[in-house]
Amino acid sequence: MRFPDPFRPRSPRADATGACVPAFVLVGLGIIGVYSFGARHVARQVVWAALGAGACFLVSRVPLDRVRRASYALLGVVGALLVYCLLFADPIAETKRWIRLPFDAGFFQPSELAKLAVVVFLARRIDESRRDGTSVWRAAWPILPLCVLVLLAPDFGTTVYLAALAATLLLVAGAPVGRLVACGLAAVPLLLLAATRFPYVAERLRFFQGERSYQVQQAQLALGSGGLLGNGLGAGRQKNGFLPAGHTDFVLPNLGEELGFLGVVLVAALFALILVHGVRVALAAWGKRDAFAFLLAFGATFLVVFQAVLNVAVSTGAAPTKGISLPFLSQGGSNMLVSLLAIGLVVNVGRSMEAKR
Repeated sequence: MRFPDPFRPRSPRADATGACVPAFVLVGLGIIGVYSFGARHVARQVVWAALGAGACFLVSRVPLDRVRRASYALLGVVGALLVYCLLFADPIAETKRWIRLPFDAGFFQPSELAKLAVVVFLARRIDESRRDGTSVWRAAWPILPLCVLVLLAPDFGTTVYLAALAATLLLVAGAPVGRLVACGLAAVPLLLLAATRFPYVAERLRFFQGERSYQVQQAQLALGSGGLLGNGLGAGRQKNGFLPAGHTDFVLPNLGEELGFLGVVLVAALFALILVHGVRVALAAWGKRDAFAFLLAFGATFLVVFQAVLNVAVSTGAAPTKGISLPFLSQGGSNMLVSLLAIGLVVNVGRSMEAKR
């Protein structure tokens, strides 16, 4: 018996829609989860969701050539914003990661936009290196100073995430595995240095000694108490001051307590659909021998799904605690906007490949 290949490209436009629809279903679930945690949080989440939806639509309609030309400018703007944070931003929780927006509209986190900038920039640089016959390693060097700026905030987790995102794109582009492993091993001393320089990093690394943080313990309690069908929307107990960041980084346990195991499975299935359809769009671009479009669609899909996997790993106690949002679901305008922009890029590639059929 021959089993169907779930990643075999079908219609690029249909696959683009298949990646877009689950994303907006997740946005709706996120608004429900945030409302359940407290109505005061909803208005800002709805506004950012609307802005993200508009940005997703606009990006999906921009010609890929313009996206390609804007890659260097995007990386430069992100670098400038990160420098601005280090020099002028008000410290929050002893870090300088956020830019206060006017009219009391909240904060914007440039390191979130850095994720998208890395994908668009490397997609162009790797494509150019393939055409010129030069090494892909030369394409990646501008990512290093970007990671340093994020690390200085300090934001160690996002630094590691950006490095992993860049390494994945390089690996897909054919970079030698041995060199990537060597770079990873060379970064271990930096990890140890960060552990001594930043106490919160050392505390989180105690995870590998078997210690679980209070947040993780409460998150696991929330997930376990939800049972199969959950306690019902608004009936969760952990949100009553027991689970910190229950509407941001730990929104999944909050949803699990109220919607149960089936609610968590629904969330996982929606992210799986984004992965399958996003990879199909990328492979359709590969079939058209368009390396830039392939890397763009693959990187944008990986950006969303990999972050979701990391958040789930943290929420379930499978990875050290890290302030990383669950795309589309966690409260936070920066991540909502960037995640929907990434989906917009996948839709853009799908539409472009459909036009070439």
